[in-house]
Amino acid sequence: MGGALRAATGLLGLVVVLEVLLRNNRPPPGEFVFGALIGLLYALIAFGLILIYRANRIINFAQAEMGAAAAVLAVLLIKVHHVPYLLAFLIAMAAAAISGFLVEVLVVRRFARAPRLILSVATIGLALLFALIQFYLPKWLGGSFLVSPTPPKTPFSSIHFTIAPLDFDANSIVILFATGAVVLGLSAFFRLTDIGIAVRAAAENADRARLLGISVNRLSTVVWVLAAMLSALGVFLRIPVIGLPIGADIGPQVLVYALAAAVIARMESFSVALVAGVAIGITEQCLYYFSHDPAIAEAVMLPVLLLAMLAQRSKVSRGQDSGLASWSLAQEFRPIPPELRQIPEVVWTRVGLSALVVGGLMALPYIAGLEQQILASVVVIYAIVAVSLVILTGWGGQISLGQWGFAGVGAAVASGVAVHLRNNTFIHGDFFLALILAGLVGAVISVVIGLPALRIQGLYLAVTTLSFGLAVQAFVLSPTYFPWLLPVGLQQVVRPLLYGRYSLAGPRAFYYFCLIVLGLCLGSARALRRSRAGRVLIAARDNERGAQSYGVSVRVARLSAFAISGFWASLAGGLFAFQEGNLSNSAFDPSISLLLLSIVVIGGLTSLPGAMLGTLFIGVLQYGGFSPQVQTLASGVGVLLLLYFVPGGLAQIFYNGRDSLLRAVARRREIIVPSLVADVRAEDGLGGQEAAALQTAAASVSAAEAPAQVTSGPPTPTLGKVR
Repeated sequence: MGGALRAATGLLGLVVVLEVLLRNNRPPPGEFVFGALIGLLYALIAFGLILIYRANRIINFAQAEMGAAAAVLAVLLIKVHHVPYLLAFLIAMAAAAISGFLVEVLVVRRFARAPRLILSVATIGLALLFALIQFYLPKWLGGSFLVSPTPPKTPFSSIHFTIAPLDFDANSIVILFATGAVVLGLSAFFRLTDIGIAVRAAAENADRARLLGISVNRLSTVVWVLAAMLSALGVFLRIPVIGLPIGADIGPQVLVYALAAAVIARMESFSVALVAGVAIGITEQCLYYFSHDPAIAEAVMLPVLLLAMLAQRSKVSRGQDSGLASWSLAQEFRPIPPELRQIPEVVWTRVGLSALVVGGLMALPYIAGLEQQILASVVVIYAIVAVSLVILTGWGGQISLGQWGFAGVGAAVASGVAVHLRNNTFIHGDFFLALILAGLVGAVISVVIGLPALRIQGLYLAVTTLSFGLAVQAFVLSPTYFPWLLPVGLQQVVRPLLYGRYSLAGPRAFYYFCLIVLGLCLGSARALRRSRAGRVLIAARDNERGAQSYGVSVRVARLSAFAISGFWASLAGGLFAFQEGNLSNSAFDPSISLLLLSIVVIGGLTSLPGAMLGTLFIGVLQYGGFSPQVQTLASGVGVLLLLYFVPGGLAQIFYNGRDSLLRAVARRREIIVPSLVADVRAEDGLGGQEAAALQTAAASVSAAEAPAQVTSGPPTPTLGKVR
């Protein structure tokens, strides 16, 4: 009973704290009850997150949307076609079960051996698809996109009672009993049934479970079906209380509350997640009653999560350790082998490709129209943030779901400096000062947000950064709370005249300046990767304990990655402030952070050229003149299809093509390059002559590694060219 007692004590402590802090404007009992009911619905979504994390060690970003599509289907059947409530409920559960089954069989199994981050990004694509289904469901079922947002009538809607100052109906009681039944059922399922015990065993160590004859794939299917049904149940029970407009309710704002409850429960305990969800719901409702602004509750979630992360114990089991390691496991793309770097064909090909890329970027403003020139600057800014994500996630192994939030901080700092210096002459020194200050402030905040990474990796830090992105949009960038940071009214963030000659006012000039900053960002990232600090980052990512055994300070390496990444992301935000002129917090929606993470994964998690390719892909998709529905469909399907066939992203396609050309050059010049042919089997195209030459080269290497014998002459060097 220790866990239950601690949870109850924590909930009681929360009520006492709220009583003390809000004593001058104490919420009435009805607000506490309503918050607790909403918290129970958060807990239902959190249960699904915990189940999937136990089975696959991933964040399921489609958890809310996956159940919402089934629930919206059932509610529309009630409202439009007057289907009985019980039948609609059964349809919702069946649709959710089918959705979970299809997702697990078609998507999850495909990425069973992929890094966990790849599968998590695939769930972002799934979330977009389910959101699009919700958008079209009213049209498919009712002939119109517009459906009354009022709650549907249920058999429980006629029973009313009052808890001052709010009126409730029996749908609230249904939420209470349904949540209690789910908690008891899940507890019995995992403790008393063979399948539940097998799920726990597979979550602890999947490889050992397979050796014991447990069908891990079948268990994963059961878990995804249960998770989808839990999400559908939570949304189906929510609609009679809140209303129908799911698109505004189920999204990052709701998902982060469910994630917070799951993380506080350490992705293990359903009872703790239940109490945490209730506590979060009560806190949200009381703060809303006090301020009448939902941004306050979203901002408070960040310090709550930071404290919860720092209070967690860092010790994990071997099974959990392997699961966390699979988060940062990513494919590294090898450079051009030294045997071929000076070959004329290789040199001229590299020069030609570089000239083609640079020439295309320089000629773009003269080819595109005015609107495309403006949007091109935004795409370049996205590319800078993508490079910062490669440093932090690809090389540092730390998952950030709020990188665009750091850009928002940089935009606030840069615009604040620009507006406050507007009364004076805004010269180039002030412009560069604004950008550097934006980067430095972002670096400091990034280190503070990254402090939990010193104790716990993977999922927990990802949730914290997602909460940070929400807090930046809703609170930090709100002119209500920080009016001195943002330009308001007719104030504009003006672009300067550099050195009295070069004006950045035009879109073409500002595009070229953003290109220069992108070049500096790429150069610094490349230098970091080749330095000792970059090698330490990779070592700490791949094998933390091994790196520590060599005296490497993993803490310093990780915080350095946070600082460098935060600097470039915030500096990109400063550029975005000068690009937009007049900022609004809607430009820093947290979904853009998920889009940027998708860009990096689509391009190639550890590759700088891959990040550029991913940015180009998303840039064309977002700003190619397509409708929002087509963009959503193409984003979701595009991410899924690309990762489905090429888990390494666009960089894998690029580097595979490059290696094929290098092999052709090596064959033509009769050069044996072990790094290119060692992973090619004879039946896959390595001819008998090449295989014999490779065996000869291997024998030479073995002889060179053997103990040296005393000879009368000098040693014979081993050549890389075999005739």
